[in-house]
Amino acid sequence: MYTPQTFLILLVFGFLLSCGKAPSESEDKDYIIRTFKPEDVSIPDSLIGKKLNITSLLNPKSILWTGKYLVVGERKVLDYHLHVVDPDSVRLINTTGKDGFGPGEIVAAYQLQRGKSVNECWVYNHTQKLMALFDLNSPGKLYQKAFRQPENMFLAVDMLWNSDSTLICQLADGDDQFVIYDTLGNQLSAYGKWSQMLEDRSPPPNVVSAVHQGKTSISPDHRKYVQVGLLRDYIEILDLPSGKITSVNGPEHNIPEFEVDYSAGYPMAQFTDMGRSHFYKDVVAGEKYIYALYFGKSMDAYFQEGETAREIYVFDYDGNLVETYTLDYSLISLAVDEKNKRFFGISSDEDPNVVIFEYTD
Repeated sequence: MYTPQTFLILLVFGFLLSCGKAPSESEDKDYIIRTFKPEDVSIPDSLIGKKLNITSLLNPKSILWTGKYLVVGERKVLDYHLHVVDPDSVRLINTTGKDGFGPGEIVAAYQLQRGKSVNECWVYNHTQKLMALFDLNSPGKLYQKAFRQPENMFLAVDMLWNSDSTLICQLADGDDQFVIYDTLGNQLSAYGKWSQMLEDRSPPPNVVSAVHQGKTSISPDHRKYVQVGLLRDYIEILDLPSGKITSVNGPEHNIPEFEVDYSAGYPMAQFTDMGRSHFYKDVVAGEKYIYALYFGKSMDAYFQEGETAREIYVFDYDGNLVETYTLDYSLISLAVDEKNKRFFGISSDEDPNVVIFEYTD
């Protein structure tokens, strides 16, 4: 039996241990929370961009660096969705991705992913529920092959290849954050819960996931999967071999105001602040670092000034902010050439085109 003196000693000892816990990190070994504030952001290096004048680009939206070519995806097209650009010669190499619902055609270039070769690009098209592979050097305008989502993975969205036979994605409904399927539609594993993202556990999971919507990327070795938040400033870093998630919150620590709306017959997030900020507009998971395109302003600034993100935050895979860059062109999307230290983006001005920035570590 403990004596009163023994109990007091244990109580004091436990209090001292709790005081040693860093307030910016959680203790859960499988879900680590790190935070940073505006004062933790270092003075950024200023980069001067070179804007290209590729006249075939009408409404460029997305961009990918394959290691040899830039692939630019259009958001609204007349005939084709993809343009292949050589940034060294500043030449348009190819135009492909014929628009339509026919065999080998696509209706959107929603998400781009590098293939096994620098001459290949995968396009995820959520409208047609398929992943289409394009040979960037082929004179043909159709995809070479495609993976179509089977019925048992119909809820899968934002798909990226995790291996030759598995895909990592999110779900349109359910509490699982990140899910891996095989190509037969069998769910193999799941990581994280949307319900853990808010202190209030009452909103349905699909509402919480809508609050945390954002871009995703996977590292070249397929060991790290990253999501950044558009409406909330956070970054989720999933280490696939261990299943551990590191969540980086900051710099503003903003949660958008929302209500749960049932008018459609099922719960949806209804955002109540029309002047809400947008934060991370795009992300690239590189070999060593994460490159996040940061805005951090109300969308009113975009509608009034026509500008979006002018900053790139660079994180290591432990969630530490290691470098910051500021750009003379605002961008809506980002690609990174780590080998030659170049950023590529799509400008957000009245005449959008590819912009190239050279950077140093």
